[in-house]
Amino acid sequence: MSNEFTFSITTTRFDEDYSPSEHSRTTTNFANLARGEHRQPNLRRTLAMINDRFNGLASRGNPGLDRYAVELEIVSAELQFSSDGADHRLPLIEVLDIQIVDRLTGARFPGIVGNNFSSYVRDFDFSVRLPA
Repeated sequence: MSNEFTFSITTTRFDEDYSPSEHSRTTTNFANLARGEHRQPNLRRTLAMINDRFNGLASRGNPGLDRYAVELEIVSAELQFSSDGADHRLPLIEVLDIQIVDRLTGARFPGIVGNNFSSYVRDFDFSVRLPA
């Protein structure tokens, strides 16, 4: 029996075409949005809500409240190991990697990798990071 563990990290774009892999954790909210017959409308509404909320908070220099787009990637960490002659995969955590795109200038602002988008928006310093 081997006692070796290996880990892998993968990224998946979270957009209206997102479909969770068979290894996605079933307790992950963004994966659950993308399951079922209404997956694509659910994803569109969720992404529109995120963009609307961000633009509402970043209103300086943004009179139409549509200047910024939020792009999300899911970062997944998985553990692999062998036991009793079989290979096993265990999804450990899935978190979001955030990019803010300024549609006016084309500038991209990297965010913080984390599991709670609302915390990121609350802590984002608009006056320093985003142009007027």
